[in-house]
Amino acid sequence: MAEKLLDMPALSVTASTIAAGLGSQTWSLGARDSRPLYQAFFVSRGRATLSIDGQEELELPAPAALWLPRRVSGTFVLAAGSEGAMLSAAEDFVWRMVGDSPAAVQLHDMIERIVVARSESLARHADDIGRAFDVMTDEGRDRLPGGAAVVGAYFSVVLLRIWRASGASTPTKTSGTGATTLQRFRQIVELRYREQPAIADIARAMGITYDHLHRACIAGTGKSPMELIHERLIAEAKLRVGQSEQSVEQIGFGLGFRDPGYFNRFFKSRVGEPPGAYRRRIAAQSAKDVAPSFAAWP
Repeated sequence: MAEKLLDMPALSVTASTIAAGLGSQTWSLGARDSRPLYQAFFVSRGRATLSIDGQEELELPAPAALWLPRRVSGTFVLAAGSEGAMLSAAEDFVWRMVGDSPAAVQLHDMIERIVVARSESLARHADDIGRAFDVMTDEGRDRLPGGAAVVGAYFSVVLLRIWRASGASTPTKTSGTGATTLQRFRQIVELRYREQPAIADIARAMGITYDHLHRACIAGTGKSPMELIHERLIAEAKLRVGQSEQSVEQIGFGLGFRDPGYFNRFFKSRVGEPPGAYRRRIAAQSAKDVAPSFAAWP
């Protein structure tokens, strides 16, 4: 297996080709999970099996694509003679790519669950996905100027192809009033989270009551409207603190925090450490070329 680490200023992504010779190859999901990562697998030839702890095995004949959220525990087995590709991506990078997508609302729901795109729905786009993985792996090896933008573009191709082929893009019976309200709310949050708008003001702009909005968010995500805004804020804060050269005070101000002390407390309460400590830790991890949270053995 040829694995290449892409560690550019704006990204934290690993892309690689995978192959099983005379014997199968097994990846242990969640191993050394000190830095939880999103993962994706693509089976271009042969077959694979996914085993998630506490669930039945899932057979994946080629072509097949698989998206895994963080902190999934189990194994991915590539059968003898099979080929494919894999990637892992840090939380901040995935949130940035999803946030920049026109399908941001739908992709936000997808990335936090296991998503499978099978052969019958994926066949038409298998070449596109395979090519995207190849480009990301090449960029990780070559490290040319503009590589970060190239990898971001092809990562979006993979994510959107899996989303479409899995059927997640097809409206379902759950798309009722509550789901529509949640979708509209998330669209507003994506546009205005840096302003930290009052929930009552958002509800008023949507033409609904505060209680209606609160119920829709709880029913759809298990989180309150304010928790969803804070979730988006902290994802952006982590991205900027870990990958930009702005001071912590500048970052906080850009996210609507007029009091630097309050931004520090907000960040620490949700990340577990102050922004300065988080920045030093991310810099140290990058310097050491931190390995992804999966392992393979013959």
